[in-house]
Amino acid sequence: MKGKIERQRIIKEVIKDNKIPNQEELSMFLSQRGLFVAQATLSRDIRELNITKIHDGNGYCYSLPQPGMLRSILRDSSMSSESIDSIEFSGSMAVIKTRPGHAGMIASIIDENHFSEVMGTLAGDDTILLVLREGFSHDSVVSSLSGLFKGIGNKRVN
Repeated sequence: MKGKIERQRIIKEVIKDNKIPNQEELSMFLSQRGLFVAQATLSRDIRELNITKIHDGNGYCYSLPQPGMLRSILRDSSMSSESIDSIEFSGSMAVIKTRPGHAGMIASIIDENHFSEVMGTLAGDDTILLVLREGFSHDSVVSSLSGLFKGIGNKRVN
């Protein structure tokens, strides 16, 4: 049995090298490589890897995220105000509540932007844990995040 990191590496490789229209076909390609994955695990991996479906002219197929793609998706849509439900601080941590299924993408956007206030993120389906660096105020964090997530200051719980 291969570990999660190796499994996700293989998934990315298969999607990069093939036009995969659905999870069933992805599962078939993986099994040809000796990797047998439960559907729930495959769904979770797809979400964690921020894999999307794109239209290639002949139908839809899975696509890996491109550098800067997540930010442009956020900038070009109304997701900035709609995806985040709240942000709440406690000491050197913040919890961001999102719409279901959006936490991974939002955490990736935060990571991609290398905010000086944020040491790291951990995302579930609808919740992000931000670990903050010492010496930064909560207002500073909200101000930085506001550059990408319009209206986040209005969603502050405390």
